[in-house]
Amino acid sequence: MLDKRSRLLLKTLVERYIAEGQPVGSRALSKISGLELSPATIRNVMADLEELGLVISPHTSAGRVPTPRGYRLFVDSMLTVQPLEASQSEIIHGQMQIAEPQRAIQTAAHLLSNLSHFAGVVRTPRGTLTFRQVEFLLLSERRILMIVVTPDGDVQNRILLTDRPYTH
Repeated sequence: MLDKRSRLLLKTLVERYIAEGQPVGSRALSKISGLELSPATIRNVMADLEELGLVISPHTSAGRVPTPRGYRLFVDSMLTVQPLEASQSEIIHGQMQIAEPQRAIQTAAHLLSNLSHFAGVVRTPRGTLTFRQVEFLLLSERRILMIVVTPDGDVQNRILLTDRPYTH
């Protein structure tokens, strides 16, 4: 579906967007992609990716952000992960041997967060749930309010405590 150049630019865009949370412009992509392409060439590729429904531009001259379809392609075929070492796997397995369901969910979210260095969200399998919106608000240097909105309009709030200062 995508040529090598388009795949690399989409992968770079998604990674940069995840890291910074801001739309990614063609100039930034030309600098960080490793490809020697002009910003104009990158804008053409971005236009093609937009036609395929993989990226969108929130407004004129804003750069691009991945769509859910773009994220799905990234996760399914572009995301590179390193397998856990056997010792790490054993530690995690040991930490998850919990009889109380609520505590097991909290422990799983904490482990996920520690492994990924991102906020960890774990939910039980009853029904399917997607998020319509997720927002993070800085309360203090190490306290963040996470607001999750479901497609039905249900709003959930959680305070996240971080080991290091939050930057966005």
